[in-house]
Amino acid sequence: MASNEHKNLLDSNRHNPLGYEAADNNTYLGKLNGVTYDDKEGFLAWTYSLETFILNSGDKGTAVGVETGVDYIRMPYNFRLTEVRASLYVASGALLTIDIKEDGVSILSTDLTIDSGEKTSTTAATPVVISDYALANDSEVTFDISNTGGSVAGQDTKVYLIGYRTTE
Repeated sequence: MASNEHKNLLDSNRHNPLGYEAADNNTYLGKLNGVTYDDKEGFLAWTYSLETFILNSGDKGTAVGVETGVDYIRMPYNFRLTEVRASLYVASGALLTIDIKEDGVSILSTDLTIDSGEKTSTTAATPVVISDYALANDSEVTFDISNTGGSVAGQDTKVYLIGYRTTE
């Protein structure tokens, strides 16, 4: 065997093991578990490339207030949400509640929150619950800020839609 040939590969120019020759639905071959590249444990599986769309309330100096239709995006293709989150440039002095809507209908059964004094929803006491994971091609996605307060207004709200493109 030549030094540049690979055992158990379909051909020497591809680097997928036999049985993993073609991907479906925009997937790539990745590890299901194992933490680092050097970690030799884990199993291969078809994995989706994650994408993130970011909706924004304004610039860094914009104070957060109760607002509907703060920002929007028209989905460029069918999209499957895996996670939503929000952040602030300057933390608010009170609980901030955010609702995400697709074509005017909420996709959350429990709204996204950023706790008082925090800058991210990832540490919220009440976790967000997504009730509609499928965002349709050309649908309009908006977000509303429905609850603020306190002596210090937060600044520059960003909402992150994390997921992957789907073919159906």
